[in-house]
Amino acid sequence: MPKTGLRKPRRFQLPVPTTGRCLNCDATLTGKYCAQCGQHVKHHVHSTRAVVAELVEDLFHTDHRVWHTLIPLLYRPGEVTVEYLRGKRASYTPPFRLYLVLSLLFFLTNSLNPTEVVVAPASNPAAAVHALDPAAKEKLDAFIERLDAEKRPEARRRLEGVLREIPTNKQVHVVEGMANPCSVNALSEALPESMLGREQLLDVCRKATGETSADLERAITEHVPQMMFFLLPLLALFGKLLYIGSRRYYAEHLLFFVHFHAFFFLIAAINNVLGWLVQTIGGSLADYASGLMTTAMVIYIPIYLYRAMRRVYAQRRWVTVMKFTLLMGAYFWCVLLTFAGLAAITAMILK
Repeated sequence: MPKTGLRKPRRFQLPVPTTGRCLNCDATLTGKYCAQCGQHVKHHVHSTRAVVAELVEDLFHTDHRVWHTLIPLLYRPGEVTVEYLRGKRASYTPPFRLYLVLSLLFFLTNSLNPTEVVVAPASNPAAAVHALDPAAKEKLDAFIERLDAEKRPEARRRLEGVLREIPTNKQVHVVEGMANPCSVNALSEALPESMLGREQLLDVCRKATGETSADLERAITEHVPQMMFFLLPLLALFGKLLYIGSRRYYAEHLLFFVHFHAFFFLIAAINNVLGWLVQTIGGSLADYASGLMTTAMVIYIPIYLYRAMRRVYAQRRWVTVMKFTLLMGAYFWCVLLTFAGLAAITAMILK
């Protein structure tokens, strides 16, 4: 069959505009890209195959700034922050976009590893055995109903064994305190009646341990990303106080913690995926390998933070060690206060 010299085009392409105006922002064109908005002069309509290929190329191309950001973020503490502060920003993903994407990735991968319910330890065979109080058994049955069905028999066996080691007349108070830490018996000594806001605190605690506990837990979990976002300004403020003589802006400290938390979400997401893969493969060493990876992550995170502080703030080792110790304390209290505030607000608005 003779060749006609014609071939089917791979995609439909509109001609280059001859008006000298950008089709996006109507600015005057001076080259292949618009100097105002950056859009290419050529305008073409992609096929589905071309769109998918372009997406894969954007995500996995070695020159893409996502990978230019993730690799140093993971292995070279503080480098992304230093380069960003020096003005080299086009090569890296914007910090808050990076933070949001990696936090979303972490919470998605976190669902791969379900939380295990820990039951009470087995009873001591050498301890005295007492009769089981019917009222205590009734409350215990109601408490066990909160557990997954497959865990109930073992939990019942262990808890009843522990109760039989306690005098019969005290068993009901023990179960009541275990099932509802906000009961009057459980908190009578911890919270005096004259305490300001005692009833409001008890109401929050009852919701946390009562029938709405599942709704409260779900609501708190959904708001953890917002909690972490509110945590950043507190830590940046502490960083401003910690480096008060450095003449750095508050935004620079905020940028440091945004990048550090982005690193935390990244390494935690990687650990979640690796742990899920190990558990999926199974075997006698699965739990050991998963625990070893988590331990390595826990050790690496503070080392990473120290090295990032050294690189970004460029102070002497002993000064950095001292400020690192203070920062660890600040982390503890900021996380505690933020989480407590989140739990209290969530419980008060939960119907």
